[in-house]
Amino acid sequence: MDIGAGLKRQRLARGATLKQIADLCGTDAGNLSRVERNIQDVSFQRLSRICAAMELRVVDFLTQVEHWENATTLPPSALTKRLRAMMRLFGAVSRRDQMLLLALARGMARAGNDEDKPRGRRRGPPLA
Repeated sequence: MDIGAGLKRQRLARGATLKQIADLCGTDAGNLSRVERNIQDVSFQRLSRICAAMELRVVDFLTQVEHWENATTLPPSALTKRLRAMMRLFGAVSRRDQMLLLALARGMARAGNDEDKPRGRRRGPPLA
């Protein structure tokens, strides 16, 4: 269960900063960031304080995390090796970079679709 990612998801959904939540639960932003990135383990007591700062019950939070993981987990046979590699890399970059990658992929997909469309007559002088 990816508790760190779940905490970050909840915090971002509330529009809260690391500092805001950290102040409410009696820690610092760096500490909370390490918990969200799963670099630092979180005790049940600390998880309770973080959830309380986000006005969540721990049991509800854990249920949501489990639901998210079940909803996004596909059997390995459903994914190609290349897609699994892309998913690992995508998860390793910051949320900002993920958004940039998605925008780039959308633009590339649109450009690819545009190439499939028939072109009109070219205007201007004939090419030599």
